[in-house]
Amino acid sequence: MKISIVTLFPKMISGFFEESIVKRAQEKKLVDVALVDLRKFAVDDYGSVDDRPYGGGVGMVLRVDVIYKALQSLKTGSSQSKIVLTSPKGNLFTQKKAQEYAKFNHLVILAGHYEEVDERVRDYIDEEVSLGDFVLTGGEIVASVITDAVVRLIPGVLEKEKATQTESFFEVAIDELIEMIGEDETLKTLKEKGRKTLTLLEYPHYTRPEEFMGKKVPEILLSGNHKEIEKWRLKKAYEATFKKRQDFLK
Repeated sequence: MKISIVTLFPKMISGFFEESIVKRAQEKKLVDVALVDLRKFAVDDYGSVDDRPYGGGVGMVLRVDVIYKALQSLKTGSSQSKIVLTSPKGNLFTQKKAQEYAKFNHLVILAGHYEEVDERVRDYIDEEVSLGDFVLTGGEIVASVITDAVVRLIPGVLEKEKATQTESFFEVAIDELIEMIGEDETLKTLKEKGRKTLTLLEYPHYTRPEEFMGKKVPEILLSGNHKEIEKWRLKKAYEATFKKRQDFLK
């Protein structure tokens, strides 16, 4: 897989990709992360890539002609490529979206910056993506987050095969959940409405010491009964989701 990040500030990102999982994935030749300096496509010798907004206003706007040339240089356009723009106006980036992006051969991330991009840029992208309802200095942080989330889903990147199957968020069939932990009113309602799966927060984890400050590791986790442990984990995951993320149940 190839991931190209079009940015005004490559140095903001480069250090991040020289560590941890992304670095190892590149060393294994499982992913090629390329940083594309937008200023190489500037309209003049001064490196101009932005201009004042028509109609007046605060801030500068990234030019459509500059961005177009940068995207053209990447030779995208096939069904196996996707171009996303980081923007506070975009769709919320989720684990499900990371899984979707990981299936493409070429992911292009255009890191937004300054006040905005020329509206016509949106004619050349597939999707706008946001990390949440807040504003950052630029899209470089968002691009780094997207890359990290996608790379770890590429087969072979993580050593343990099941490492990406049960994470901070994971999906379970509602019928399986009911079979394992029983049916309550919420699950009954979801099933009646035709829901087949449910996204859950991950279950709690424990390690040594077995007891700390009077708090002990749950006995079930020490039992060696893997079936009962699985039931306990699903139950705790469901309880955590019910308590912290009611939006998942809607």
